[in-house]
Amino acid sequence: MKKRKLFTIFGLLFAAMLLFAGCAPAEKEVVLIEYDGLSAYEIFCKNYIYIESEEQWINDLVDGTLQRIDNSVLEEKLIWNGSIEDKFTDDKILLTIDKYFCDKTFTVEDFHMIDVAEVKSLGGGRLPDGSPANQMYTLTLKEPGKVNVIKAIRKLEIFAFTKCAAPNGLDAADS
Repeated sequence: MKKRKLFTIFGLLFAAMLLFAGCAPAEKEVVLIEYDGLSAYEIFCKNYIYIESEEQWINDLVDGTLQRIDNSVLEEKLIWNGSIEDKFTDDKILLTIDKYFCDKTFTVEDFHMIDVAEVKSLGGGRLPDGSPANQMYTLTLKEPGKVNVIKAIRKLEIFAFTKCAAPNGLDAADS
């Protein structure tokens, strides 16, 4: 009986030691990738150059025609670090397009991931010498609201064509 109790205590101590010490070797580092609830389509667009709609992405995937162009050729993204407390208009976003897309003219249809009422080009595309330049656009949202502006910016930051998305602080009323 004493041996059985001793064996049980030893087994429990060993199990506790494994539980608190962990079983993985110390030299291996586990890297978790968090995507904050992004869809498979958004994860793909975050890692590859693709600007078609999600429906077209599914069709390309099923047909076997989906091209995987690595986004490492793109410029470094500039992430807007502001907050809802900042002064900005509640319906406009200033969007800078990556130079990789200098020959594309963006329209409302290209912004299928957010509800856009109007897309206005502010210029860019190619410099006089023919070298690529960033295009700039003003996007007007269908549904105004500072929260909607911030959500749209975060959504645009996923996509390859976005170099920088930020709210329009130029027309914001002074308080």
